[in-house]
Amino acid sequence: MPPGLACLRPLSAAAFTLIELLVVIAIVAILAAIAFPVAKSSMLSAKSAESVSNLRQIGVMVASYATENNNRIPYSINWYAFGGNPAGLLFFHRLLAEHAGYPYGQSPRSSARPLPEIFYDPCLDGSRVPQHPMGAFGVNAAMIPDAASRNDPGPPLITIASPSKKVIMASARGNNSYCGSWSLDGLSFAAQGNTTLDGAPDPRNNGRTASLFADGHVESLDVKNMEQATRRKHFTPDP
Repeated sequence: MPPGLACLRPLSAAAFTLIELLVVIAIVAILAAIAFPVAKSSMLSAKSAESVSNLRQIGVMVASYATENNNRIPYSINWYAFGGNPAGLLFFHRLLAEHAGYPYGQSPRSSARPLPEIFYDPCLDGSRVPQHPMGAFGVNAAMIPDAASRNDPGPPLITIASPSKKVIMASARGNNSYCGSWSLDGLSFAAQGNTTLDGAPDPRNNGRTASLFADGHVESLDVKNMEQATRRKHFTPDP
């Protein structure tokens, strides 16, 4: 265009047309639809990995406790020590934490999470209901019983047969008040295979359940598709 006629060029020539704008919006929407599930999956994978890491650290605590307590581990819970005072309630997670040097319920922790953060599951962060104050990984009551008396020292670790096959703690489903449970009902799960009941293994780690075995190793188990014989092998004292 001759220089003298440049002023006659329409002002709209340098702007997007409506069609071009719609094409750009469509492309952005497609890219977002592709990227969002990938980002969400990556976040879930990262949280699942952190969850497994938390259980692995708990396993180290269990081994340390047993080493310094004549090969005994904490009981599931000691109702005899309760005495009507929640602060006096002794249970598996608390005994492990205090043995490792973490004062229960003291600053910087709060009444909502009085334990070290490793006892809570990052996969549940952001849920509409809180994690149970006593922890979101359930101790398997089928493998680790409640205390038989106020001064019960806890069961010997050596009494758990086939420790590489027995789950002592796992991601456990809570109830309407809490999204995770400190207690795992291995016997009911083995009998029914129902992962929707309170205290059942919860497949919240990318569809699998983070599980700590008696020998200290951690696996993510596909509890949704687990046959009864396998459920009994992993979640009950049966051979």
